[in-house]
Amino acid sequence: MSNGEGGLRAPVREIVAWQEDDYWNEEKLDEETRRQFDVCHGCRRCFNLCDSFPKLFDLIDESETYELDSVNSEDFKPIVDACTMCDMCFMVTCPYVPPHEFAIDIPKLMLRHRAKSFKEGKVGFKEKQIAEIDRNGKLGQKTRPFSNAIVSLKNKPARYIMEKALNVSKEAKLPKFAMPFKEDFPINTKAPSFGKKAILFSTCYGSYHNSEIISSAYKVLRHNGIDVSLFYDGCCGMPQLEQGNIERVMEQAKNISRKLFSLISAEVPLIAPIPSCALMLKTEWPLLLPKDENIISLSKYTMDIDEFIVQLSETKGITNDLKPLEGDITVHMACHSRAQNIGPKSAQMLRLIPNTKVNIIERCSGHGGSWGVKKENFDTALKVGKNSAKSIMKYSTKYFASTCPLAGDHLVQISEKEKNNDLQELKDPTHPIELLALAYKINKK
Repeated sequence: MSNGEGGLRAPVREIVAWQEDDYWNEEKLDEETRRQFDVCHGCRRCFNLCDSFPKLFDLIDESETYELDSVNSEDFKPIVDACTMCDMCFMVTCPYVPPHEFAIDIPKLMLRHRAKSFKEGKVGFKEKQIAEIDRNGKLGQKTRPFSNAIVSLKNKPARYIMEKALNVSKEAKLPKFAMPFKEDFPINTKAPSFGKKAILFSTCYGSYHNSEIISSAYKVLRHNGIDVSLFYDGCCGMPQLEQGNIERVMEQAKNISRKLFSLISAEVPLIAPIPSCALMLKTEWPLLLPKDENIISLSKYTMDIDEFIVQLSETKGITNDLKPLEGDITVHMACHSRAQNIGPKSAQMLRLIPNTKVNIIERCSGHGGSWGVKKENFDTALKVGKNSAKSIMKYSTKYFASTCPLAGDHLVQISEKEKNNDLQELKDPTHPIELLALAYKINKK
């Protein structure tokens, strides 16, 4: 089978060689950057994915020779900064990713730049504080009424101060803090899958911000006979990875995988309801530590929640008491759902609900985790996600779900700006698993 352009092989990620000296060598990094950028310049297929590629192409087109040879390496930084690490150029658009001999991987190239900057102390104090998810989450949860008042868009003075202090846009919607979900729901002993076990990774978002997602996932699983227990021992490290703090990510990866090693197996998978977290455990950790047995084992036995439910329906079966909803659904597949390369499992899962039409949107929301809430990025994040939001608005279904809650909130913000006589504002974004719980009549929403 051909590995050339237009070949049929799936993209293959190469190991991130961050433990080798060459990875940090400035000359070798510049050489590799120019090699990959030159291929991108000749192709330009990714011009409309995000802001990194337009910045690259404009930089070259405005240079003296219209080629990379007249572009200064110092001018690459805005390109690096504009990358949201969504992985869509690698997974969907680029014809030159491995196993092609050109071996183009722009997200990992951007990570290498950020890792070097972080190691050299070029990541600022403000930015580092945003990534302290567990510290911020625990504090916000303990002071919940006060914290929620501060993050509210209605509290303009507080948001102005936050923008100055932490560089978080005063216009960006931020997640509120919620009390954690407590395990309390009976196992359905009559379900076809009774006897099967699983562990639910509640994630930082589910633990601190939206316990309803965890509650819905937990209840749906136990309603289907799954003996599921909750696990959370810290953030997966995606916010640190976005900053290039590889050593911190690996510290967390080793800690979590070591504690899960004896708990998980092919018969007892780890289930993650947030796509970025699932992607970290499945893909990012093994690329960074490919010889760590605990991490490799965890990657094999981690599943997205929607992926697990679909597999369950196709094997042992799910309970047959799903009820039709009061309207149709439009579901947004977040980039990190697509990057898992498992197909549109959210839409497949929601189509299990009787007499329910499910529309699917597979375009970037523009949010990009902590990237999209930064003051300098927020307007760009709105621009990138505009087409996704308008596509969802055109369907005008009763229910709007996104596999990524942050993406869902961001798309609602865009809809507020784009609404008109033909396009209605999006409201009440939800997670697909919450809608399945609603169809099972075990969700109050």
